[in-house]
Amino acid sequence: MDFHQIKSIIDKHDKIFISSHINPDGDSLGSAYAMYKYLDSIGKDCIIVNHSPIPEVYNFLNEDNIFQELDGDSASFIKKADLGLILDIGDFYRLGDVAFLVEENDIETLSIDHHAKSDNDLFKNEYIDVKASSVGEILYSFFKEIDQKISEEMMLGIYVAVLTDTGSFRHSNTTDLCHQVAVDAIQMGLDISKVYQNIYENSSISRMKLLGNVIQKLNYDCEGELVWFSLNHDMIKEVNGSNQDFDGFTDFFRGIKGVEVSLMLYDLGGKVRLSFRSKGKYKVSEIAKKMGGGGHPFAAAALVEGEFSDVKSTVLNLMSTYISKFNEDNLS
Repeated sequence: MDFHQIKSIIDKHDKIFISSHINPDGDSLGSAYAMYKYLDSIGKDCIIVNHSPIPEVYNFLNEDNIFQELDGDSASFIKKADLGLILDIGDFYRLGDVAFLVEENDIETLSIDHHAKSDNDLFKNEYIDVKASSVGEILYSFFKEIDQKISEEMMLGIYVAVLTDTGSFRHSNTTDLCHQVAVDAIQMGLDISKVYQNIYENSSISRMKLLGNVIQKLNYDCEGELVWFSLNHDMIKEVNGSNQDFDGFTDFFRGIKGVEVSLMLYDLGGKVRLSFRSKGKYKVSEIAKKMGGGGHPFAAAALVEGEFSDVKSTVLNLMSTYISKFNEDNLS
């Protein structure tokens, strides 16, 4: 599928909902914002609806209340929609309850993503570019290709998407096109300093308390190349926090000198959420896949059923074996 085919699909439908994965991030939210502004500008009847609420740090994107958490009204819209635009999600069921509404009502879907295909790749139409840093970068190219003027609002969404998924243009997935997005944003007059402050300099007291508690309990393995930490509901409750408070922790600990991989294990009680980040030496997606997940080579995740102690033992053994073998194979 190419960009003109994407436009053709959109042009054929009038009632469109936009959705993304559970616990949406900057890429999914920024991309949804940009796409909504585009669809609205061409006269489409559209909404953004997600299984999860918008994180507080992204409320600056929601001054017009265009982001909706799934409820009775948004569910009614979905049931009547003739197209679902699904952004930043490779696994259909990570749509949460939105996925069941799509299935029950046999709604046509168009997925735009930068993740590799998963076993639950159930979208009827899809555009995937695994070389793109973000869906925001894909949308930027899409609008350019179809000669669509990018408004300041659309650019805000694209910039947020690219900024967050490249770690503020620091990660190895940063492309020359990402920097072009930044150039265009500045030239359009976007206050990129304010955007950064909204996202990264807006931490709650509960987040700082939680970060301090986690730092005191960090674990190091593989001769210091692996740092890992665990979280659970009680730790969040102790600081009067929320699940949004540990966003970015895995990236943060990757920055420790000598560390190559950062791993988070979040105990959900019968399930464990794993988040992997690598500086680039080790492809953590290989471990995530073995745990039933996936992602990018240096940023991946998995949701694993099982007791916490068992999952912890399995993933740490896999990481240790992988790192040891990698270093043995690459001895000079």
